[in-house]
Amino acid sequence: MTRNLLLLSFVLLLFISCTDSEINYINQSDNSQRYNSQIFATLTVTKDIRYGANVTLGGATQGLTMDIYEPENDTETNRPLIVLAHGGSFISGNKADMEPIATFLAKAGYVVASINYRLIDVIPSQLTFKQAAVNAVADMKAAVRYFHKDIATDNKYKINANTIFVGGYSAGAITALHYAYLKTDSELATIGGTSFVNYVNSNGGIEGKSGNESYPSTIKGVINISGSLFDKNFINANEPVLYSIHGTADAVVPYLNGNTSSTGILTDGSGLLHPQATAVGVYSELKTITNGKHDAYLKCNSCEVEIRNFLYSQLSK
Repeated sequence: MTRNLLLLSFVLLLFISCTDSEINYINQSDNSQRYNSQIFATLTVTKDIRYGANVTLGGATQGLTMDIYEPENDTETNRPLIVLAHGGSFISGNKADMEPIATFLAKAGYVVASINYRLIDVIPSQLTFKQAAVNAVADMKAAVRYFHKDIATDNKYKINANTIFVGGYSAGAITALHYAYLKTDSELATIGGTSFVNYVNSNGGIEGKSGNESYPSTIKGVINISGSLFDKNFINANEPVLYSIHGTADAVVPYLNGNTSSTGILTDGSGLLHPQATAVGVYSELKTITNGKHDAYLKCNSCEVEIRNFLYSQLSK
């Protein structure tokens, strides 16, 4: 009798401990919850992986690094990747700032890379903010190319080249949006005229030259958290899918159109980007946080799950 009670207690304890946040499905025949549930309890985080280098606005050569988050002991060989960039108005911030969302997504089975990128290291001006944004795009493209290179060579990270997403918060989201939708010299001219086009093209064009240039930078979609585009019309048909989260009372990056980070630069926020994407046939979802400020995402209890749900919905499309 005592032995049976002990056995029953053990089984109940095992059942209670195996919640959705801890079950590891990789050794089970049913792997259906991968990418749409928190199925890994622990992660492997590899810090300060160098993915490239480039020259800052101040003329210094900067090595570019990222932290890579992976589910521990994962045997899946065809995994989606999310490359994230931190906020900070292109003046401050660090890749460690994205640890919470990187951890959350990696525990669902995604590989997540949080990057450092070049920041403004001169006296800020409207021009340097614009230059910093396209420099950050070039750096993010080098990071994505790093993984495309790995796919073609060592295949260390077991990434599916068709399910690579970029995203970020604030300046990081501005970077990801311009990565996806800034494509032509005419669009560059809209931002800063002929001299700005010349600046970009003299530094490797929209692709940039921050590393891994012989590999592609293709992505499937964008996660935009409190970000904006210089012009909503940069979004055209057959471009990457879009998921946005934005507060309507954001005084840093506009929900609609307005002054961005107190620079005097007018940009179009998520409230304009979503209908533009829908109008041209780009799949888009928008979570509007009514009266939410710039940090609305950080106070949103459901947003991480909604990002995960969006990513999962796009994996097979």
